[in-house]
Amino acid sequence: MMKTNFERIIISYGSESGNAERLARQFCELPFLSSVKLELVTLNNLVINDLSTKDLLLVITSTFGDGEPPGNADDFALQLASLNTLAPFQYAIFALGDVAYTNFCQFGQQLDAQLHDKGAIRAINRVDADLDYRNFFTQWVDTVNAVVAGDDTIGHQLMLRVEPYSETKPHQAKIINVTRLNSSSAGVYKIDLDIDGSGMNYRAGDLLYVVPNHKSELLQDITDWFGDEQTSQQLQGKELRLLSKSLLRTLANKSNNANLKEKLKIRNKKALADYLYGRDVLDVLQDCGEVGYITLSELCDALSEQTARAYSIASSDQNSDGKSASKVSLCVRDIAYEHENRMHFGTMSNWLSRCEPGDIVDIFTRSNKEFHLADEIDTPVIMIGAGTGIAPYVGFLQQLERQQKAQTELQIKSETLLIFGERYSKKDFLYKSELEHWLSEGVLSQLVTVFSRDQEQKRYVQHAIIEQGALVWSLLQRDATLYLCGSKDNLAKAIDNALIEVAQQHGKLSFDQAQSYINQLTDTGHYRRDLY
Repeated sequence: MMKTNFERIIISYGSESGNAERLARQFCELPFLSSVKLELVTLNNLVINDLSTKDLLLVITSTFGDGEPPGNADDFALQLASLNTLAPFQYAIFALGDVAYTNFCQFGQQLDAQLHDKGAIRAINRVDADLDYRNFFTQWVDTVNAVVAGDDTIGHQLMLRVEPYSETKPHQAKIINVTRLNSSSAGVYKIDLDIDGSGMNYRAGDLLYVVPNHKSELLQDITDWFGDEQTSQQLQGKELRLLSKSLLRTLANKSNNANLKEKLKIRNKKALADYLYGRDVLDVLQDCGEVGYITLSELCDALSEQTARAYSIASSDQNSDGKSASKVSLCVRDIAYEHENRMHFGTMSNWLSRCEPGDIVDIFTRSNKEFHLADEIDTPVIMIGAGTGIAPYVGFLQQLERQQKAQTELQIKSETLLIFGERYSKKDFLYKSELEHWLSEGVLSQLVTVFSRDQEQKRYVQHAIIEQGALVWSLLQRDATLYLCGSKDNLAKAIDNALIEVAQQHGKLSFDQAQSYINQLTDTGHYRRDLY
């Protein structure tokens, strides 16, 4: 039986969507609390004046709206604000939030400040957790365990606070390494970024956004076309590659270009898409006419603001020893091609691929919680990716390797299938040595590769799925989760059709039944897509 100085532990929660309540109830089931008197209440049902020095108050709360308390904590917020002093009881706060919102964890932060200012004693430093809070919660539980057992110092050593970086407030990360992964003309690069001490939190499968912070070659080309040096300054920060319908209509109307006007009609959606493929704003400016039909000011007004570019993270959030990773990795294909006698470059990919160690990149992360691995590794995993779509699976396999090492005594191993496609096996086998290592260690049960240009007739990942249909169907029948990452245009319909064919051939389903089965996999979270 644990010895403790606390006579009572109160777990109180403020919950809007149910996450805080779920964690609070989960906390009450922990074995180390079995010998302690526990109370579980919403914040609105907590009578804070009843707490004494023999009590430990544990608060798990989210933030609602513009930094407001959740619905079952609003009365408590008013009650606390009306008090001048509190008994010197000890407390700890686990705040839940979403860094995509301006007032990230604001209610938890306000609660912490008020309790401390009114005389309560902070037993553990406040935790500010993002949408992916499971790792933070595990560490917080361990710290509470130590505090309850009598450790008076560990709570003040814990520092778990996600920094709410955004497009307007990015983290300035240093480039650690830029490593080329292939030898084809279209280079693919592994880019490692230093996030040590940043407070940035991510999980394998999440997205990293890169904010453009450089003057592009395209901007100089547009400046040369206008013949006005002010162009570069006025168009800095404008979107020059992703062209909106509003911009295209402005250019068509200003130039009175019948061809573009015709393409902008709803019935010509495909013709417009075909026309825009590979083109940037300068191409359309030139196609519509000579310089002069639109002023620089009019173009500036028509262009939207440049947005950050999203990349699937190609690393795990923890090192092999379980500690938070000090770096984040990307897998980036350099977009560089010639069109109409002019070189075109991706907004960020070409610049990133030319970076040197020490260069600064503005970044922030966002949770992609629908594309996470489960914490348990007792069900099969199917990973399908083409090209740089392999990125999240690198993080997945790093995570699985760590999980399997941690559970070797239980002899639990996940069954994992990766189907990966690229152009040439000799030139484009991305992460070849790493994949072969995971295959030899049993982290990856089976690796199926398909290289489209290695034979006369092109073959893609959808063909490999059909060829491996018996295995794919067997894994799906054992509750596997199937992940798909890569180009939306190339993969979305093709993979769905391949899975439907597998369900028909190996599940003996009709076409309608097979289609319904694939839809059901999506609805139940067993088929997850990250397509771009």
